[in-house]
Amino acid sequence: GQKRKVWELIRHKVNPVAACPRDVEDLKKRWRDLKRRDRSKLCRLSQGCGPPGPDTALGLLLAPEEMSPAAAPPA
Repeated sequence: GQKRKVWELIRHKVNPVAACPRDVEDLKKRWRDLKRRDRSKLCRLSQGCGPPGPDTALGLLLAPEEMSPAAAPPA
């Protein structure tokens, strides 16, 4: 019951600022997808050739819409 209450609280915080309203199950799926995407990016980082520079690491960890325009890679 407590987990459900926390997800409901998250839903009430996210929906006013979201592009489209989501229910609790949609939020859980989105959270799992984000975790999987980030794990995949971290895995690629760790298998790269040599240590990545700060711009490279930032580009792999953040989606283009999450980066500031100055840090975004050229299209």
